[in-house]
Amino acid sequence: MMNWVKRALCRADCALLGAIALVAVSGASAREFILYTDELRALAALPDSVTVTHSSVALAIEQHATEAKCLAEAMYYEARGEGAEGEKAVAEVVLQRTADRDYPKTVCAVVYDGVLPARRDCQFSFACDGSLRRPKDRLAWNRLHIQADNILTGAVKLSGQTGRAIAYHSLNVAPAWAETMQKTAEIGNHIFYRRSPVSQVRLAQAAADALAQQQAALIDVLLPSPVLTVEAIAPLKEVQPEVEAPGAVGDGA
Repeated sequence: MMNWVKRALCRADCALLGAIALVAVSGASAREFILYTDELRALAALPDSVTVTHSSVALAIEQHATEAKCLAEAMYYEARGEGAEGEKAVAEVVLQRTADRDYPKTVCAVVYDGVLPARRDCQFSFACDGSLRRPKDRLAWNRLHIQADNILTGAVKLSGQTGRAIAYHSLNVAPAWAETMQKTAEIGNHIFYRRSPVSQVRLAQAAADALAQQQAALIDVLLPSPVLTVEAIAPLKEVQPEVEAPGAVGDGA
């Protein structure tokens, strides 16, 4: 009898422990479920995308790197192999143009001025003639890239050897625009120019004269022609009678 009672008590204790364990597990599962659903709600509340705004310092660094690359390309394709003076002369023209009212204000905009489908009148020929598609001489490119970076930071000073030139051409060509410019220097394989005040005045006067002629021609076309009367075309002459007046009637024979 006593053994049966002990076995019954043991089963009861086991059942109680099992129930306690079940309650504990159920409670833990419930807490985990609640935490899981809270996490889902938090994730659902997050935006689909996040816009990262670069700092002004990062933007300045990126802009400088881009400008240095454009300046290096102008130096590489226009004066590579002409020595440091020839390469710096091209850089001077690029930077002088950024300060000129008639040209863009950034290095890249100056170097690639005219590279548009509607224009294709590149200021620097390499930008349109396919040179950019050819492989670069790696050593020369790396050297000029570093040089361009140093020029823009001021670590390398330009001497002004071109005389504030804003244009140049190679020795083997003679463009018509050179006649309206003032020659300032001949460096390497290039002749450099700046605007000539006398030539600019002459060009301005020629442009004004041409405009005046166009306006006069337009006025002649738009104004109605005067209406001429018959008298204005051929004035009438006085008509003389063709029949003579009869004389006195005689008395007969």
